[in-house]
Amino acid sequence: MDFYEVVKKRRSYRFYKPDMIPEKDKVDRVLNAARLAPTWANMQGVHYIVVQKPEKVKMIWKAIDQKDKFSNAPIFIVGIIKETASGINKAGIKYYTLDFGICFEHLILAATVEGLATCWIGIFDEEKIKDILEIPKKYRVLGITPLGYTIKEKGEISDRLSLEEIVHYDKY
Repeated sequence: MDFYEVVKKRRSYRFYKPDMIPEKDKVDRVLNAARLAPTWANMQGVHYIVVQKPEKVKMIWKAIDQKDKFSNAPIFIVGIIKETASGINKAGIKYYTLDFGICFEHLILAATVEGLATCWIGIFDEEKIKDILEIPKKYRVLGITPLGYTIKEKGEISDRLSLEEIVHYDKY
């Protein structure tokens, strides 16, 4: 699958088959894609927790609190980073969130190539997630995604603004 096809195919899926991903190498390739993502000064501050024990998966699902969504996902990947694990630009903006975003998007795009469904989740009880997974206080949980096979495929993305509406040349 070429890059542009991957981008067109990548969607947020909320309903999953309960089937575990049988090929561990698929999950490893997805995680490796995230590992290879560029970060500020190559600091590589993002860590990934693969949650696959059914009782822990259920606990993560409850900490997300999305009613029936994601309830059958066999795996969750939780992304964490320390605020000090990246740089700060001249305007004082901490870049740890950008580093995380680049790494997590690599992970999600790689999952698409592997035929796996994801959904970048940003609404969850961070303290509850940290407690469940024994994450040290110095880390921030910035994203969670289920990982598995979707119940229903979605079509191509069609609800995006046109380039003419969002691209400006030389001035706004």
